[in-house]
Amino acid sequence: MMNATFRGIFVHRYRDRLVEIRAACMEELGIWLRTDPENFLNDGCLKYLGWMMNDKKSVVRLQCVRNLQGLYMEEEFIGRLELFTSRFKKRMLNMVMDQEYEVAVEVIKLLVLIHHAKD
Repeated sequence: MMNATFRGIFVHRYRDRLVEIRAACMEELGIWLRTDPENFLNDGCLKYLGWMMNDKKSVVRLQCVRNLQGLYMEEEFIGRLELFTSRFKKRMLNMVMDQEYEVAVEVIKLLVLIHHAKD
């Protein structure tokens, strides 16, 4: 059911013109990644979080960062996040200077989590 929802709805709406729909898609993706890692915690799904960290609206960027924080807090997920980390590291580092204060603060928290996960 969730795979059908992902393929049938999410992949068509995550770039919707309405910011509320984009943010809702990112929120739901975060839930799927944590609750069904066998089906969703892979580079094919994680890439959507990485891409949407470039969204023009801060609410979407913030949702992506908070989803990633939840993933990096789970020790058993760290190995599955290695390619994502290397692929989107530059973007995460650039987000420290985000125009929205809250996004910048949460990205710093995310980078601290990533640093501790690598230790």
